[in-house]
Amino acid sequence: MTRPLDGVRVLDFSEHGFVPSAAAALGDFGADVVKIERLAGDAMRRIIASGMVATKDGYDFQFELFNRNKRGIALDVEQPAGREIFEKLVRWAEVYITNQLPRVRRKLRTEPSDIFALNPTIVYARGHGQGQRGPDAEAGGFDGVSYWARGGVAHVLTDADAARPTKQRPALGDGPSGMFLAGGICAGLVHVGRTGKGIVVDTSLLGSAAWTLGPDLAYTTLAGGQMPMAADEQISPLVRQYRTVDGRWVSLMMIDEGRYWEQACRALGLDDLIARFPDPASRRAGWPVIHERINAVITTLGHTELDAKLRAQGCIFSFFATPTEVVADPAVVENGYLMAHPEHPDVRLAAAPVQFDDELPSARRPGPALGQHSREVLTELGYGEAEILRLLDDKVIAGS
Repeated sequence: MTRPLDGVRVLDFSEHGFVPSAAAALGDFGADVVKIERLAGDAMRRIIASGMVATKDGYDFQFELFNRNKRGIALDVEQPAGREIFEKLVRWAEVYITNQLPRVRRKLRTEPSDIFALNPTIVYARGHGQGQRGPDAEAGGFDGVSYWARGGVAHVLTDADAARPTKQRPALGDGPSGMFLAGGICAGLVHVGRTGKGIVVDTSLLGSAAWTLGPDLAYTTLAGGQMPMAADEQISPLVRQYRTVDGRWVSLMMIDEGRYWEQACRALGLDDLIARFPDPASRRAGWPVIHERINAVITTLGHTELDAKLRAQGCIFSFFATPTEVVADPAVVENGYLMAHPEHPDVRLAAAPVQFDDELPSARRPGPALGQHSREVLTELGYGEAEILRLLDDKVIAGS
């Protein structure tokens, strides 16, 4: 397969979902990713175990999602022998990834200046809650706070008169933000290749939310308030949502109304409207009538029948798909947007949303057990069996 990052060495010293997901994407692209965990393990390993996120049979799909295609080493970097291993790994790597807070980086001597002193051509990638500047640069942040709440996403997706706020889905901001960081890392690798100099790549959950809400925030800077949603009467009936007789919402999205006008009318058996509203001006004046007629038809149809009618005329639309429908969607399946887990027969993991040479991505490795590859990685660094056993006995590393 074409894996553009084959041979690129990545050292992932991060926890939870956001920044580890960036390393997982690089692993999808072919990089050799070594994940460092504390001897107690990545805190992500405790999320599903705590009951915060539902699962089946106790299976930790979240850790797998964010840590597939990695090797894992459990290491105490605060011990001198552990620090020595860490420094060898930094010299081995071409990319270093972390989400450590500034105070932790200072304590562990993992600031950019520390890492560049060991490897001046490395890409140093870090992810934050709120970014590297400002009053909260030292504060922690998770996607439920920094992306969802502080970034404005929760507010714009919650109706003003709602009794309760819209609930965030698990790690909703983590995966996209990690992909943004992965893109920055790839740009950083190009920079190093051209200049021979290391570079710092920086991404935050709050910055990702600002990108996600770019149109809303641009409007706010222009008009001084929240962007209002267009009223129904301001939107073409071919760009609205309707509900079928069996309770399914369908979203029509034929923005070029003139191009799709006849197709939509024929699909819904409303051929008489074609001649009645033949041009943009007449249709605009007739939107209330057109909407009423379309709604009257759709509310009598089941979603299967409506799907067939709209599809036959080449209309642009989709029903609000359930997760069960998404995983069975032929477009999702045939394009490999969900990868088969290499060990669990039922689990599918969302692939990094980029493909190369028209080839389907794959999960080559499951997420590592704690310290699963400690011996392997240390052997590659030049440690002998006796040294590795001593490091295990001294609790500098963990593993089998």
